[in-house]
Amino acid sequence: MLKRDKERTKQKIVNSAICEFMKKGFLEASTLDIARNADVAHSTIFFYFPTKAELIISSIYSKLQKLGDKLDEESRTTTNVRKLCKIFLNEVRRNEKFYSRLVKELPLMPISTQRVVFASLSGFSVHFVDVIYKGQRAGKFRRFKPRIAIFFWFGMINYLYSYSKLLGTRKLKKKDLDEIIRFFTKSLKR
Repeated sequence: MLKRDKERTKQKIVNSAICEFMKKGFLEASTLDIARNADVAHSTIFFYFPTKAELIISSIYSKLQKLGDKLDEESRTTTNVRKLCKIFLNEVRRNEKFYSRLVKELPLMPISTQRVVFASLSGFSVHFVDVIYKGQRAGKFRRFKPRIAIFFWFGMINYLYSYSKLLGTRKLKKKDLDEIIRFFTKSLKR
């Protein structure tokens, strides 16, 4: 099999897995259904991903990498925290089912999977911290440890998605997201 064909097959499996994870959850989705939807033999999944946990990690990484790239690109040229927040929330909103499942099921996953996701989120926080530091140096934001703001930001978003049924935030509307961003950025200002 050509390298390009192998990559295409691997991507088909990841895309199928993402669909199944959104439908049934990370823990309930079966590799048999993932294989069927990817139109590959069940054993083919395990050729590319020796365990379901590795398939989960690869699927999560696939989604988080796109978001990380967007944040990285934007953080290099801006001191606008609001813009980073919008990029983050727009991406989460576009993939709401995926992120909602991730936030709810991550504590139930193996610690190795949790570490990979945490490392990705830490990568995101670097971009936010960098922009906040730039804003502090420019006198736009009050002095504090930016990581505290990041804990607050990610904690607030995770809370909204963890308790979406209870809070009635199942489908966050644009105006809700704008209000969340306004509240967060106001807390940073002098």
